[in-house]
Amino acid sequence: MAFIINGEKISDELIEEEFDSIKDHYVNMGEVVCCDRDEEFRTYARDNIINRALLERASEEKFGDASEAEIEAMFEQLKTDHGGEENFFQNTGFNPGDEGQIKRKIKSTIKVDKVLESHLGEEVEPTEEEIRGFYDENIAKFMTEEEVQLSQIFVEPKSHEAARESYQELRQLREDILDGKIEFLAAAEKFGDVEKQSIDMGFMKQGETMPEIEAITFSLRDNEVSPVVATQFGFHIFKLMDRKLPAPTPYEEVKATLPEQFSAKRREDQINALIEKLKATATIEEVEEPLEA
Repeated sequence: MAFIINGEKISDELIEEEFDSIKDHYVNMGEVVCCDRDEEFRTYARDNIINRALLERASEEKFGDASEAEIEAMFEQLKTDHGGEENFFQNTGFNPGDEGQIKRKIKSTIKVDKVLESHLGEEVEPTEEEIRGFYDENIAKFMTEEEVQLSQIFVEPKSHEAARESYQELRQLREDILDGKIEFLAAAEKFGDVEKQSIDMGFMKQGETMPEIEAITFSLRDNEVSPVVATQFGFHIFKLMDRKLPAPTPYEEVKATLPEQFSAKRREDQINALIEKLKATATIEEVEEPLEA
């Protein structure tokens, strides 16, 4: 699909470029699994292209087009910032043959920056009242992470046959613990390889242990004993000893970071308001791209 925005056609090729850029960003962050989020990213791409086109047109009306001198100057600055032309291409994933695409993006950036700088004006230092209000309104952003305190019974089999025996023994040991025949810590000291793995694992947050352990242990109730869990190291039985639920980080502890966050949110809100204003007077049509012969 393509768009006609205020009479100007935006090709599907540009939307695909934006889609690829967005997807690459999330892939590099390790957040994408195959094609599961493609439709979400295509929506982002369409929105980005429309918003950018509206801002570019507004900039052209006020400041005219970006000059070749401005584009070349920014291109040279980008290469300098990356430590030279070779590093620029290595770091960005572009090739020397992509210069046209690069300069098109630079041209867009220059025009958008001009209109945003004009609209937003000078940055105003937030007041204490604004910062405190931002903290209260966004308290969910300042919550501590959930933590669990674990103890474990760990056995490291020496062979495949020993592994089968250890697994069956640990299954029975777990039943004895659940039936109250032996206490968990006593069982860990008597039957576990305590010299290889500590019984008390302490408190941990999500992301600090193996996924197969995390999936089980963070799902346990207080004082609950897990099933036997197999990892690359051996067999484990876990007990949830304590849990720290998420709680607001005190205002004073995050206060130093709040002015920058508040200003970024204010800037984002102002940009969105400008875009909505431009959309209110724009003509945006979605059209089918003609098939190539």
